[in-house]
Amino acid sequence: MQVQSGGDRKNSHQPHSRRPVLKKGLDEITAQRYKHFLDRLGLLCDVVCETPPQPAPSLVEEPEPLLTREEAAPKPAGRSCPKCFTQGQTGDICTRCGLLFSRFDEIQKRRAENPQPQPEPGAEKSHFDRHPEQLFILKAFGVILVILLVRDLLSNFMGIIFMLFPIGFLLYIRLQAASSDRSATELLAENITFMPVMYSKEERAQEYLPKVTYSLIAANILIFYLFELHVDPKFIWNNLIFLPYQPNFLNVPISAVTAMFLHASNAHLWGNMLFLWAVGTVVERRIGPLRFGLFYLVSGIVSHLSYLLASIIIGSPAHSLGASGAIAGIMGVFAVRCYFKSMVFPLPILGIFSLVLPISLKVRLNSLVIIGLFFLANLSGSIQQLAGAASSNVNHLAHIGGMLCGIVLATVFKLNEDAVMERHMELGIQAVNADIGSGIGGGEESLNLLLKKDPENIDALLLLARLRTKFAATEEGDQLYRKVIPMLARSNPEEAMITFHEYYNLYMKPLDADTMYRLANIFHQQKDYEMSSRCLEMICGDKNAPAPVLEKALFQCGRTFETMGLSDVARQYYQRCIDSFPDSTLSAKAKVRLSST
Repeated sequence: MQVQSGGDRKNSHQPHSRRPVLKKGLDEITAQRYKHFLDRLGLLCDVVCETPPQPAPSLVEEPEPLLTREEAAPKPAGRSCPKCFTQGQTGDICTRCGLLFSRFDEIQKRRAENPQPQPEPGAEKSHFDRHPEQLFILKAFGVILVILLVRDLLSNFMGIIFMLFPIGFLLYIRLQAASSDRSATELLAENITFMPVMYSKEERAQEYLPKVTYSLIAANILIFYLFELHVDPKFIWNNLIFLPYQPNFLNVPISAVTAMFLHASNAHLWGNMLFLWAVGTVVERRIGPLRFGLFYLVSGIVSHLSYLLASIIIGSPAHSLGASGAIAGIMGVFAVRCYFKSMVFPLPILGIFSLVLPISLKVRLNSLVIIGLFFLANLSGSIQQLAGAASSNVNHLAHIGGMLCGIVLATVFKLNEDAVMERHMELGIQAVNADIGSGIGGGEESLNLLLKKDPENIDALLLLARLRTKFAATEEGDQLYRKVIPMLARSNPEEAMITFHEYYNLYMKPLDADTMYRLANIFHQQKDYEMSSRCLEMICGDKNAPAPVLEKALFQCGRTFETMGLSDVARQYYQRCIDSFPDSTLSAKAKVRLSST
């Protein structure tokens, strides 16, 4: 098959050999697709056989069947890598991903000889198969237990390990640089941080600004430097900390709030503010500013009350200040709402010199592990304080009360359900962005779980459409795109334009007429007249387009071409609108436009 320029239809009787050949060596399906695309651009083409068929003799054998596109395609020499699908591999190692073919073949042979029993279609799944989040949390607690055991076993050697660790780390960087052909500076930048507190890893960029978090940070800083440093400390201790040294019916309830905005020193202030920034920005974006502010205040008040209750039980005075109890409450919310997030825990690598140059190693751990260790450390400190065995100024009991309050609030408001949904969405995104041959199955299963709970979830539908068309256009992907693009056109016009471009490049065919008209208007508003006119032309060429939509498309197509300066084409569409709908209002407008162009 070949695609030839048909030129003027009046001269279509001329022999094919006189027409320029645009594309040769195509199968029939691809040739028809080229013709359909070029015809819409005004390039009238014909699809012809490269060799005209000859009349068959009366007594000959049946011709051999035509080969399919896959059978006719040239086969590359060598083998295809089963991991990255790179063709033409002639050696024993894949030149792209480094897979050892002999090892892979050996594993496949063993699996064939000892097949694993597959569950029957109706077989009952295990508890953790039905509740993967519980298994995820159980693994996090297992990691916490391992860390605690290792810490106890190596506690006598921690000083030596701490001294030798920088040397070992630098040797590791040098070896990695030598083996990966990357510079040591680049590897250091990836593995060290100057941030002295934990922070969320790979947080997706969002347009939302966490106003409450930044307002709280600004308020704490301003109060400390503009108020605390210039006011008589006795006034603060007697009236604003919780409990005040001179309590009365007025200052006691007020101090439950004011104490959250007071700090004892620069280190106390900036340590709390760094923690608030690390967890507050992540949590506020997910639960909203109003709920975030409420959770912060309630957790801070509960943290003070829990310390007061414990102090009454053991018979000791209760006086505290600082935002750490409220921040611990936000950490509790983080543990429920963002349990799946990875966090970077800074581990100082310069020993005592870290006080001067705060360089830390990035230790990437699940947030549940880090928050769980924080909780256990405060629980241990609280027990020691209650037993009178510790004299630390850190209010461990307030931390415990605030964190438990945050966990309870997040559970009551069912933030864990939103967390599960987001985790499955993250797995779907990872599958879409993953390299060929990795991470596809789990992401697809997660997206299907999301759609089972919410069949109209636009994000999940779009991700699944992209996943189903990751390697090639498929019928399932076609149906998913056809479902999600109309939804995007109503809710997110900019994303609808991007998604339609994806769809059209894959399938080269229109959607339903209503959606195409809506997309044409969206493209027109963005001044993309080329794509707007193309959408309208598709409607005009659709025999099944409803009459009202076709009428609007014909008139709008004329207006768009007129805007583009193509008056001759615009007149054709105006005339067609007049001929097809002679008695309509748009037809009257088309006559006016036709007379003025």
